[in-house]
Amino acid sequence: MPRILPLAGALILAAAAATVAQASPASDAWVSRTGAALQSQVGAAGLSDDGKAVQLRVKVAPDGAGALMIAGSSGSRDFDDAVKAAARKADIVRPPAELVGRTVTFRLGDSSAVATGAN
Repeated sequence: MPRILPLAGALILAAAAATVAQASPASDAWVSRTGAALQSQVGAAGLSDDGKAVQLRVKVAPDGAGALMIAGSSGSRDFDDAVKAAARKADIVRPPAELVGRTVTFRLGDSSAVATGAN
């Protein structure tokens, strides 16, 4: 069952594949910190006040975030690209080993955005 975490409303850490996985407190904390860092950069770029949101999939690398991919468009490619560029500037700390190689999807942009899914 997904767990709801605080972060500009909530962060949802979903189960991986078809099994339900319980995230550790360290993983929960990393997801929360990373979501806040990403949203902070989006806000600093002036992209959190026009009502659009993007789902950004982050591949977790040993040193933080690896590849960033648009998993759900806002409907504006320019906005999506601007959010992705802003997110690349986020200071992402080293993740717990259990998250390396997995992906986490964050919903970024509008100030009520949430982050969803880890697998």
